[in-house]
Amino acid sequence: MLLDRAHFHHCIESNNKSNNTDCASVSTLMKIVEEARQNQGKALLGHLNRSINLMIKAAPSDWTSPLEAITMRNGDCKSYSIAKYAAARAAGFSADHVRLVTVHDRQYHFDHMVAVVYYNEEWLILDNLTNLLVRDTEKNNYEPTAVLDYKSARRYQSAFWMTD
Repeated sequence: MLLDRAHFHHCIESNNKSNNTDCASVSTLMKIVEEARQNQGKALLGHLNRSINLMIKAAPSDWTSPLEAITMRNGDCKSYSIAKYAAARAAGFSADHVRLVTVHDRQYHFDHMVAVVYYNEEWLILDNLTNLLVRDTEKNNYEPTAVLDYKSARRYQSAFWMTD
């Protein structure tokens, strides 16, 4: 993600004037973010969630960077979540308010990854399995197992969804 961040800033600073495809994924991400910015709060996050859900097609995948996920336009829940993490950060959400969370779905018995964003005193789940935003307190079948953010990757230990 650090390499993508450097590439992202290079493309933004050069205003994509290099006329090559190196900045196409950054341009795509920023187009989604700019469209989302026509809204505020939950509507902005809902737009990011839906746009990335529609852009990336479900397919088995290894770990990818956000820009790789956008370029390849296919991937698994990790690809969707990482792209949403990057989009939320590009939209202006603080690094302290955006996380990747691995969960175990107790209802269907599988492991999954989602992006979560803290907004208006609640954590909202951006999930590739739905276009609806769901509060962490409403998603009873998801049991968090790990949290990844700009600080570190750590096992989930709290009785509450997203407290440290």
